Amino acid sequence: MAAMPSRWHEDCRLCLPSFREGLRTEWLPDAFGAADLLAALSVGRFLASPADVPALITRTPPHRFTVPVGERTREVPLLPPPVNAALHVLTERALRGHRPHPCVHNATRTDWRYRAAYRARSESLTALASDGPRRLLQHLDIENFGPAVRWGVLLGAPWMTDELAHSLRTVHRHTGQCLVHGASWSTRLGSALLAPVDDVVARQAGDSWARWSDGWHVAVRDAHEGERVRQAVTEALTPLGLRLSERKTVLLAPAAVTGGVAANVAGPADEVWRLATLHDDVRRYRYALVRVAPAPDISTALPALVRGRPALLPRAAHYLDGAATTPEGARAFTELLRWASEEGPGHGRNTPFRCGRLLVLAARHPRPRATGPGTRPGPMPRLPPAAPARAGGTRGRDGARSWGGRRSTSPGTRLDGARSVGRGQPAADRHLSMSRLAGPLPGLPPRAPGSRPVPDDRTPRP
Repeated sequence: MAAMPSRWHEDCRLCLPSFREGLRTEWLPDAFGAADLLAALSVGRFLASPADVPALITRTPPHRFTVPVGERTREVPLLPPPVNAALHVLTERALRGHRPHPCVHNATRTDWRYRAAYRARSESLTALASDGPRRLLQHLDIENFGPAVRWGVLLGAPWMTDELAHSLRTVHRHTGQCLVHGASWSTRLGSALLAPVDDVVARQAGDSWARWSDGWHVAVRDAHEGERVRQAVTEALTPLGLRLSERKTVLLAPAAVTGGVAANVAGPADEVWRLATLHDDVRRYRYALVRVAPAPDISTALPALVRGRPALLPRAAHYLDGAATTPEGARAFTELLRWASEEGPGHGRNTPFRCGRLLVLAARHPRPRATGPGTRPGPMPRLPPAAPARAGGTRGRDGARSWGGRRSTSPGTRLDGARSVGRGQPAADRHLSMSRLAGPLPGLPPRAPGSRPVPDDRTPRP
């Protein structure tokens, strides 16, 4: 008789949709890969129990990875997908009872959707900016949030569990950080950690505020009231070892909000692209690149755009996934790959991020390539046979990797609130191969030339 599924295995399955979305939005070079990992989560055979997570982290130490953040670059620890998956599940198990304030819009629950949440935040800010006497908005932003979070503060959070603390302690030992930039589990923990500060803001301003990540917009009547809110938040951040950014903490006029962070850039993708080029608007570029159908003028303009704004590369790669079989798209890929592998001062540390995003396209589209105007498409550069990524697990006799194998016997409440009815079962298939560059995500076949991507809430974003 087959063993009944354990609570851990059920939680792995429940976390699959949110992890899949995070996998496509983080700073991972194989944003279209990890098919085997997702399959393991879908059947609850990822790890036998949460007790296996610290050993998984230890076997797969992170590497430093330089990524573009706006006009700057930042060096972040790059955790392999299996580690992020394990921490993702542990985080959701810890936060199953956490209920954020309604004025918090991002990373609010397991199944939160970026696009829907961002739209709700824009609507909230627009309403705040036109709310009678309270028409000024005090913007408050934390200085270097994430790396600045202290281990003791995170450990003392009311929702922290022993299993999550044990694993985060291992991450901290390897990275020196409690929260890792760009990881979905880190975003969730960081947002939950600021709940006490949300309570302070609510006492000051009622429901006349909105928070996204580590930034608040609070509706105030005048500069005096804005200063009072700023002082209250400063005091609330002090026990957490955090402080406000002097540069980003400013008093904003309504027009600065409605024409800035609250501006709605949605619409027909080709029209949004036209407006982006007209105004050199990064937000419109970000929106259009993952929605617009491949077009010769867009493909031709893409290399120069990405060279000037490297943070757009993840979205440009998504666009090229549909345009790579066109002559202009193939030429754009070739130009970007040449740019990604350039040598010179400062180029070396950026190469992994750039090439990782582009080489996956060469694996997914091995044939089309053009070398110049008027030429017929030829094959893209060939990659060596895809080997299991060094992303965790131990080798089996067949050369594939294993993610662990203890029994889990912990019944209890699942993430969706239902009771787990059985005891644990061993990981029945412990020799799953790791992510391969050429493996598309389940449900994500390569887009056909000229096809228009579906603008759902899983749209990749840097």
